[in-house]
Amino acid sequence: MKMNRLKNLFRKNSPDLEFVDSTRQVYTHYPILLAKDVKPFFKEFQEKDDGNYNFPGCPGMHDYSRVGYLITAWADIHIKANRAGTVIRLGTSPNDKGAKEKGVATPPPMQIPQAESRLREPFPMETSLTDGLFTFKDGIKPTAWNLPTPWKLFGNKNVSALLLPAVYHCPFLEDIYLYPGVVDYRGFTTANIIFSPRRNIEISIPAGTPMLHVIPFKTTDDFSASYGPGTNEQLDYHKSPKRFYESNWYRKYYMIKKKFKLKKNTGD
Repeated sequence: MKMNRLKNLFRKNSPDLEFVDSTRQVYTHYPILLAKDVKPFFKEFQEKDDGNYNFPGCPGMHDYSRVGYLITAWADIHIKANRAGTVIRLGTSPNDKGAKEKGVATPPPMQIPQAESRLREPFPMETSLTDGLFTFKDGIKPTAWNLPTPWKLFGNKNVSALLLPAVYHCPFLEDIYLYPGVVDYRGFTTANIIFSPRRNIEISIPAGTPMLHVIPFKTTDDFSASYGPGTNEQLDYHKSPKRFYESNWYRKYYMIKKKFKLKKNTGD
């Protein structure tokens, strides 16, 4: 009995998902963030243009923007793509024209000598990955790039994660197509950014910019679904949701509270 209690206590205190900085150079500067703590990149635009922040008016989209975690750029990412080809470079640069055009403030750069850096450079992938997925513009050559992140993910049993573009937090997704994916973190720890330049661009994505939206979920049980015509009760229920005449009725009566926690592990 005592042994079971100790096991349960250990499981309770052990995180479901661990983000481990494999380089030991990033976590103190650009840590993993709770999505709910990062404002969408267009918030200030709405407030300035409309005089109000309208996005929370759609609870489904606003709720999505606040679930899970964000992996941010751990170094400045410079991308130049045109008919001649694509060049991608990591590191600080005096030319942050692209970032300024997007209205992104550049945080203080990481001061890591190049010889000592453990950051991996981006490398090209098989271009057939992109065939038919979207249209490349301005006559640029289709390319797909793998940008290895410094983060390794370790999950408890039955923990998986969606790795999605940070659509509400990254202001550069009109310039790059960031591929979504799903990973089962049971012995597989990779979390890479895979992307393609969409058009003729020359941009600098500042370190600290949200890139991947990580939404963990547990695969404890099989999941079943059905489709077809609704019953009379289901259709009547749909026509008159509970207290729909009240303000914020969805958040008050329907939205499920989702708790995502995050703490810094010193590794000691």
